[in-house]
Amino acid sequence: MSQEPDAYIDDSRELRDDDTFCFSCGPEKSCFTSCCYDINLVLMPYDILRLKNRLGMSSDDFLKRYTSVHVGPGTGLPVVLLKMEGPYMKCPFLDEKKGCGVYEDRPAACRTYPLARIAHRSRDMDGVEEFYYVVREPDCMGFKDGREMTVRQWKEQEGLGRYNEMNDIFGELLQAKTESGIAQLHADQIETFYLGCYNVDEFRKFYLESPNLDRYMDPEDVVQRISEDEEELLIHGMRWVKKKIFSGCTMCAMAQK
Repeated sequence: MSQEPDAYIDDSRELRDDDTFCFSCGPEKSCFTSCCYDINLVLMPYDILRLKNRLGMSSDDFLKRYTSVHVGPGTGLPVVLLKMEGPYMKCPFLDEKKGCGVYEDRPAACRTYPLARIAHRSRDMDGVEEFYYVVREPDCMGFKDGREMTVRQWKEQEGLGRYNEMNDIFGELLQAKTESGIAQLHADQIETFYLGCYNVDEFRKFYLESPNLDRYMDPEDVVQRISEDEEELLIHGMRWVKKKIFSGCTMCAMAQK
């Protein structure tokens, strides 16, 4: 007899913006904060930007203190994971009495739960097509007597709009990697990827404060914008990585078709 896994993504139903599901979470639930232990939480570039600013840290210090880096076996790309703490592998930002200590700037994965966002793009379409699946965990009481809402309402309530926008820009980079045909990055490419996507303060020093041919080729208004707006700097960094590592390979691959 097969056993159902402890946690799984229920892909029996795709949820769009106007579809409904039932869920609620809060201190009144007996499982409150249980999902903040022993998890593999992947941090996206925008997650790191929000968290390091919340904590008043440089991105370099934040990455060294709170994360570990692995090369994804399926993608060959550097993956940044939040380091859990203590014998019970607790999220470092969890206050066991008060809950999440960085709630207003919590990562996208925490905001999206109990949904899993599936974003699809192709060369022939503008923008991103998205839908959601429900993540089922037997110990989660959020589905019991949960409040009915649409996916759209959930996204607005959890402040997912900007997170999804930034993650979709990161998705452009992942798509370019797929189209390039590159299976694994070499050490210098991994360093470039990490710098432009995750370490925004070091990218600023490299791109804006040191001699850099790429910067001199950018229009003055672009340089000014990324100098004044950290989110724009992060977007520029991700697209710089795309150009530096994958664009030439992508064009070669297209030419061979």
